[in-house]
Amino acid sequence: MKDLKIALVGGGPSALFMVKKLLDADIDFLSIDIFESADSLGKGMPYSIKGALESHISNVSSDEIPPLIDTLENWIKLQSEQLLSKFELDKSDFHNKEVVPRLLLGSYLENQFAKLILIGEKRGYTLNVHLNSEVCDIEVNNVDATYSILLQVDKFEGFDKVVICTGHLWPKKEEVKVAGFFNSPYPPQKLNKVFNHSVALKGSSLTAIDAIRTLSQANGRFIKQGKRLIYQVDNNSEYFKIVMYTLDGLLPSVRYHLGDPLAFSQYMMSDTQIQHHRANSGGFVSLDFLFESNFKMLLKKCDPDFYKTIADKNVDLFAQWVLSSRKGFESFTLLKIEYIQAGQSIRVKNTIPWKKLFALLSYSINYPAKYLSGEDMIRLHNILQPLIAIIIADIPQSSAQQLLALYECGRLDIIPVDKTSQIQILNDHEFHYYLGEDNPTAQAHIFKSFIDCTGQKPYAIDDFPFTSMFENRPVAHARVRFKSNENAVFLLSQGTQHISLEEDSFYYLNLQGFAINDYFQFLYADGSATNNCFMMAVPFISGFNPDYSGFDFCDQVSTIIVEKIKADRTTILTPREH
Repeated sequence: MKDLKIALVGGGPSALFMVKKLLDADIDFLSIDIFESADSLGKGMPYSIKGALESHISNVSSDEIPPLIDTLENWIKLQSEQLLSKFELDKSDFHNKEVVPRLLLGSYLENQFAKLILIGEKRGYTLNVHLNSEVCDIEVNNVDATYSILLQVDKFEGFDKVVICTGHLWPKKEEVKVAGFFNSPYPPQKLNKVFNHSVALKGSSLTAIDAIRTLSQANGRFIKQGKRLIYQVDNNSEYFKIVMYTLDGLLPSVRYHLGDPLAFSQYMMSDTQIQHHRANSGGFVSLDFLFESNFKMLLKKCDPDFYKTIADKNVDLFAQWVLSSRKGFESFTLLKIEYIQAGQSIRVKNTIPWKKLFALLSYSINYPAKYLSGEDMIRLHNILQPLIAIIIADIPQSSAQQLLALYECGRLDIIPVDKTSQIQILNDHEFHYYLGEDNPTAQAHIFKSFIDCTGQKPYAIDDFPFTSMFENRPVAHARVRFKSNENAVFLLSQGTQHISLEEDSFYYLNLQGFAINDYFQFLYADGSATNNCFMMAVPFISGFNPDYSGFDFCDQVSTIIVEKIKADRTTILTPREH
């Protein structure tokens, strides 16, 4: 029997969970090649030096990581005091709710990958690891439908299946041309230096928190005074300051006690129920249906008092209500309140049900998002996602404490802006920040350094690096149909972009990246699927997968892909009788 040869392009967390699920599936005659551009497996960008310094903290605890060989908690308790002291971690009181430094988490993921490879080899599988091996292109053999993986100086042929696991991408477009301009704070080493002037940050996501940690550690130090944390700037950074430009001046929530991560997932709508809903809704999945079923009805079970306050609210009204309540506080006042509330939640081990359920709602929308109507997709982007970005980001407690310390000593400010705010590049180290249309007369703010911290951006098909895959057959762009042509025409008249009238006489909302099916296979322009190639690189499928869901995404999607691979393998070995 011929081996089933699978290539994983990228060796980070997505590939880690793919290998775990492939081994769990117990597929006969399996061969896996893993191509990773870095010098180690499992870490990807966030958990390696490409995305973190020793001071950067993860926002995931041991009990939130889907099952691998060992739990993070057990692995840490087996590590040397020498290693843990480097990260100021004491294993004697470590518990499964504690978040850890990202580089330490990366070491854990690398260890788990190594154990999985040993397990696979003991079972008789072939696992080939190609480190420091950046894939330049992927070719398709049209004769036998196999794939070839091209490196700079080598070529590997004959793969039956390919899974794209390339993860985060942080291009340096302006950065390579303009001194003082940073398209992202990654890798953080580039910011780990003296900035004896004000630095502008756009955005308030966890990406911004990373930038603040890097900058503050390089230009001063945090000192514990009793229960209070203070910040002391270095002598050569007298004029150092961080100015954050955030949408409406909002910061993400502070991490609280999460309880059992799976406690409410059993009540979520099943795929069968969602498909039944689609069948009765013209093929669409309604955003209101998901909000009612996967949030409000669950909230009614676990927090009936809070449910009463939002019982009459749909998606739009709920999002407006929560955002308005947050806008009612000055940014750092709210941060301090939430820091205290979150600390109390952790101490007494009492979760905040609505926030937990809201995170589950965000996750549950991700998979059926491709079946939203154009109207609902716009609502998701304009109304729900700004709230999702704030509520589920979870600033770690230590990061919130540092933000407050920086603010209290005058080294951190927040300036509210609207969606039209922008940075203008005048020259090296000369940037003007304009607050947006709501502030048309406001004078530009002038900076010598600027960092874009708005997080991972979606990518277009034209940015996809492996161009040979589709040179003979065009692939489909992600898009969703409007329920009503009248709605689409009205939105066009209001200036809404990326709407087009197609040959079938329906209007569509054009999204970023590739169209994929439920198995995460690319779709060709004619609607058929690329049966042997799967896509887990979220920046290229964000149109149909709007939520960047971390380990949960890796676990769920690898399960779906491996089930499809195994089903295809079974069909080949035992063909149906006709």
